[in-house]
Formats: sequence, C-alpha cells, structure tokens
Amino acid sequence: MHTLEQLRSGALAGASRLDLSCGLSALPDEVLALADSLQVLNLSGNQLTGLPQWLPRLHRLKVIFCSGNPFTALPEVLGECASLE
Repeated sequence: MHTLEQLRSGALAGASRLDLSCGLSALPDEVLALADSLQVLNLSGNQLTGLPQWLPRLHRLKVIFCSGNPFTALPEVLGECASLE
C-alpha cells in the first residue's frame, strides 16, 4: 500500500500503479500528477461515495479497483475513461 505522504511528496512520480487504502472520502488531486504514467489504481477499502470529474484526465488508466467503498451507484465518470479495460 502507498501512503498519502508518499503521493504528496512526489515519491511516487512516474508510478504505473497506485494503491491507496487509507479511509479516503475523496480522491486527492495529487493523483493527477501521475496522469502520464498511472495504469492501475486501487482504491479498495476507502470511504468513497463518488469519483472526481477529472478522472478521465488519467488517460493511461486501464484498471481501477473500488471494492469496499459505499457507492450507491456506479460512478458515471467511469464511462468517460477511454482506456479502461
């Protein structure tokens, strides 16, 4: 698992995979710094009820895991992520 501190400090620059499970209620904007490299995003086990509208800016994102979050519906923004498989 990665930490918010690692993400915020830039220690994960160029990462192709990000694993954040730290009780997040919102996806931090710092994830956008990985837009050119991030392919796998694991957000399982957080407190997310939605995903940000900027998610499609992660143009290399192929896989996203979101189990264990209290979504009441599938976030529509996922349909705008062209590279998801």
